[in-house]
Amino acid sequence: MPYEPPEDPTAARRARIWRWVSFLFAALLVALLAYLAYVGYEGSSQLVEPRSPSADCRTPLSAYGWEYEAINYDATRDAALVQVPDPRQCPAQGSAAGTDVTASDGTRIAGWYIPAAQPIGPTGPTVVLAHGHGSNKSGMLAYAEVLHDDYNLVLFDFRNHGQSGGGQSTVGVLEQRDLRAVLDWLTASKGPSGIALLGVSMGGASAVNVAADDTRVDALILDSTHATLANALQARLEGAGYPLALPGAWSILLGGLIRTGLDMSAVDPVQVIGRYHARPLLVIVGGRDRDIGPGDADELVQAAEAGGSLVEFHVCADAAHGDPVETCAADYREWVLTFLRQAFSAAS
Repeated sequence: MPYEPPEDPTAARRARIWRWVSFLFAALLVALLAYLAYVGYEGSSQLVEPRSPSADCRTPLSAYGWEYEAINYDATRDAALVQVPDPRQCPAQGSAAGTDVTASDGTRIAGWYIPAAQPIGPTGPTVVLAHGHGSNKSGMLAYAEVLHDDYNLVLFDFRNHGQSGGGQSTVGVLEQRDLRAVLDWLTASKGPSGIALLGVSMGGASAVNVAADDTRVDALILDSTHATLANALQARLEGAGYPLALPGAWSILLGGLIRTGLDMSAVDPVQVIGRYHARPLLVIVGGRDRDIGPGDADELVQAAEAGGSLVEFHVCADAAHGDPVETCAADYREWVLTFLRQAFSAAS
């Protein structure tokens, strides 16, 4: 028999340890990939299809007694909404949008036109209000109350929200088409002397993408608006206690790309706000907003100023995401009305 040297126990132990380390590393890698896949799948699902869309069906008449014009839908069903016991938890919205106002891809858009309390007529300055993800035009009535005395107003539902059509939300990528369709309707049917946009969260992202290249917009108000969607997703994951929030945010964006075929980060407000140039911009953020990145508002302001915008910036210290209008009600009214008065005066 050939001679076989005895096995080195130290080498054998190192080999066993290396096999276990390799196994554990592979298991951790698989677990990490599975976790990120889960976050990406669930997060992108909620992004594209809001799990709890607003059931608010208040109308300007039921909420404040204001007369209004239905934009692109049959308003006869609106009267029944007044009878709902809790108009913030309606079993259904009003009639679906018609075909008179459609986005460039054919999505039907519904809304309201609310004349100002003062007799300024349809050619008077008009503010278009754009709601956030999971909300609808009824959710913008608190903002309308601030503006109604002085300005004509347009409130509308983004695609996949409220009474508008469309089967997917894209956090500004396609929603800007909805806003452009509303602006087209407004300028063609009313011919206002000035137009301002007020967007909240997703509405702000959509508004800045439209305003950047649409000179019909004389003034822009961004409320609770993220600088980048990745920052917002990371902040929300962290707030919900998920580990690895940054790669989780990237996973959600990848999941959104797979679901919609669209890169939702391509319309990040910080990337386009510099093209707004030398027009008035008001940025409002809540000091306790945990749904956008902690430095997002500062990033937006800096990018806008670098592009030549005339920026006014306010923080409502105690407000969470989308809450400055209620938490800082008196200040909010002063900020917005003073800003618009100066903006429209400069544009005339």
